[in-house]
Order: sequence, then C-alpha cells, then structure tokens
Amino acid sequence: APQIRALCSESFRNRFKEWISWAKSDIVGEKPCDMEVAKAEEDLLQLQISVDPPEYAVLEHVGYSVEKWPHVVPVLAKRLQLTADEQDELLLASMRHSGQGYFQTPISEPGRIGLRITSYRTSQVDGEIHLVYGHLRLTGSVAVQEKPHTIRCRGRTFTVLPEASPYSSTDGTDMCGVTVTLPHGATVVDTSDPDFAEICSQVIVLHGWNADLVSCRNAKRNTWPAYLTANSVAAGSCRFEDLGFMRPVGDSPLPTSFKFTGTSTSVRLLIELTSAGQLVWPTTKLSLQLTHFGELFARKHWAKQLGVSALTSDIGGFEEEKKQEKQNPVSGS
Repeated sequence: APQIRALCSESFRNRFKEWISWAKSDIVGEKPCDMEVAKAEEDLLQLQISVDPPEYAVLEHVGYSVEKWPHVVPVLAKRLQLTADEQDELLLASMRHSGQGYFQTPISEPGRIGLRITSYRTSQVDGEIHLVYGHLRLTGSVAVQEKPHTIRCRGRTFTVLPEASPYSSTDGTDMCGVTVTLPHGATVVDTSDPDFAEICSQVIVLHGWNADLVSCRNAKRNTWPAYLTANSVAAGSCRFEDLGFMRPVGDSPLPTSFKFTGTSTSVRLLIELTSAGQLVWPTTKLSLQLTHFGELFARKHWAKQLGVSALTSDIGGFEEEKKQEKQNPVSGS
C-alpha cells in the first residue's frame, strides 16, 4: 500500500509539473519571429516612440493555500500594478477549479507611454491555488515633435493649426477655406483637461497666435468652443460655445482633420503636440501600434524564459486525478 500511494503521488506530481509547463506554453502561444517583432518596433520608431528594455518581465509559477489567497492577491496586485478590477478578477480564483485571464493596461507618464500586460492561468487543487502568469511592463520615450511656434505649459507643448507665431499681435486670415490635419500623436486641447484653466491663462490669454480666436474641444458636449486670444481686451473669454465655421472632417469620434469654412473670421485650432498623457487609448494609431508591439515582445520574451515547446496536456487532467485519489483512497490492506 505505501508503494501504491507513493506511485500515485509520483503520478500526481508528474501531472502537476505537466500542467505548469502547459500553462506557461499556453500563455506564450506561438512564438513570434524576430523579423515580426523588429517590424513592429520599426513602425513605432516611425511614430517617434523609442522603446526601452522591459522594466519587469517574468513567466512564473506560484502556489498558495486557499485560506491565504485573499491576503496574497493584494500583494501580487501591487507587484504587478494591477487595477482594482483586475485584482477582483484574480480573487475569483478561490471560487473556481481553474481559470485564466488577460489584462492589458496603458501607461501614461510625462514624456512616456507604455503598457502592462498580464496573462495568467489558475488551478485550485487539494486546498491550494496555483498561479502561472506572464507579466510585462514596457515603456518608451515619446519624442516631442520639433516644431516652431510652440508654447510650453506644465511640461506640455502647445501650438496652433494652421501654424502661426504665438507672439503675433495681428489677426491673420490664412486659415479661411483651409483643411488642417493633426500631426501623429497630437490632440486638440479639451476643455475638460484638469489643467485647462492654466492652459487658458498661460497659452491663450498671454499669446496672440496671429488670430482673434483659438478653438478647443469640449468632448463631453461634442462642441468646439472658441476663446479670445491676447489680441483682444477680453482675452481668455469664451466667444463661441460651439464654433460653426471650423468643423471636423468626417464622422469619426476622434477626428484628425478639420475644415475652416469661414471667409473672414480669424481663428486657429489649439493643439497639444505628442504627449503620453494626452493619447487616447486604444483608438489612436500610436496606441494600436504600441499594443501590437507589446504583445509580440511579451510572447517572445516569455518564450525565451520558457525555453520549451508547447505541450498539449489537458488543463483539468491532474485536477481530476487528485480528486479521484481523494474520493477513492488506497486501503491499508
């Protein structure tokens, strides 16, 4: 009987090791080729993002008792920088025999952009929860586009379209009938920006921009308010709640082109140049390219750590084996 129990335990341990290998291989999936990763990185460079070496990249297995799981998850969440919702999802592992999840969260820091990717598999067996996870934290520097006629405010860079000097005290009309397109990564200044009051006082009130007005966006109302520049005695005042003669081209909720339809009104569009904190996830081309590269890079890095080919074992195999062993214990006779 002891020999039989030993053989059963050995069989279980082998199946358990096989599940860990399967879980890691399942997380990695098909390893991307070097050329595919290099092409994705080159696409980012074209968009002026220089990717740094990963700050934290792992493919690991950990196991804890079910009782300790609620205390362990907050520690894991802090280590992996999970959101509250992601942490709650991981806590559900204590209520499941097995599970899996995939989290992807953008990172926006001053002058930087990135993302965190966490992919995991869980299995609860014999009063223990086993977690296999792959995690990657990837960031890159965002090159502020070198353009003339810009103003800095709170570490951010602003200009207008059509381009004009912020120090011009005349009201130009070169925008009339013109269509302008946002540079890569640039965004229209939104009045809901937490810093808008300071942007208005420093960027609009103190500068003429060769225009009578600069237009911004109010995303909540889907309107385009216009504010008087330093060329007016009422600088900073909202002259139009919704400017009718400067409209986005097309029906996109995130327009990138704008048509000035007025014939004499002097107005320009106030924009912020490439800034990680202002990129809209995940709909901009910039963020989509970064997400694509991050997924490829994560799988390549995890595959390197794994160093073995994918297994095809059943995720529930060793769980069922242990369950049957508990239900049908070997007798001492």
